[in-house]
Amino acid sequence: MKITIKAHRLKLAQNTTTAMERRLRFALGRFGASVSEVKVRLTDLNGPKGGINKECLIVAGLRKGGEVVVRGSGKDCTATLNYCADRIGRTVERELNRSRKPPIRRIRCTQSTEQEAVPVEELKSNSL
Repeated sequence: MKITIKAHRLKLAQNTTTAMERRLRFALGRFGASVSEVKVRLTDLNGPKGGINKECLIVAGLRKGGEVVVRGSGKDCTATLNYCADRIGRTVERELNRSRKPPIRRIRCTQSTEQEAVPVEELKSNSL
C-alpha cells in the first residue's frame, strides 16, 4: 500500500508526516491486499487567521477498481487526520463487504434449485 501525503498552504514537520503515515497504516493495514494506494491532502483553508480551517481529504484506491473518498475539517492537522483515518477505515470495510456479497437475485435462484426432489410415486400416493 502506497501512501502519499501532501500539504497545501501549510508546512508539516517530518515527524508529523511519519506519525500521520503510521496512523493511516494502522487504520487500513488489515485491508492491505485490497487497497493499492492512499492519497492524503491537508489544506489550510484561510491561512493564519485561526479557527476551524484545516481540511483533510483522503482517497483510497481499491485494487478491484473504484475508490473511497473521505473529507473532514478541524482545528488541528493531526486531529483532523485521525478523524478521517477512522472514517476511511470504516468506509473501506463497508465497501469491501458490499462487493463480496452475492446479489439477492442470485441467492433466491440458488435456494429454489437446492430443494429436495420428491419422487413422482410419492406425489401420486399423497394425492389419492
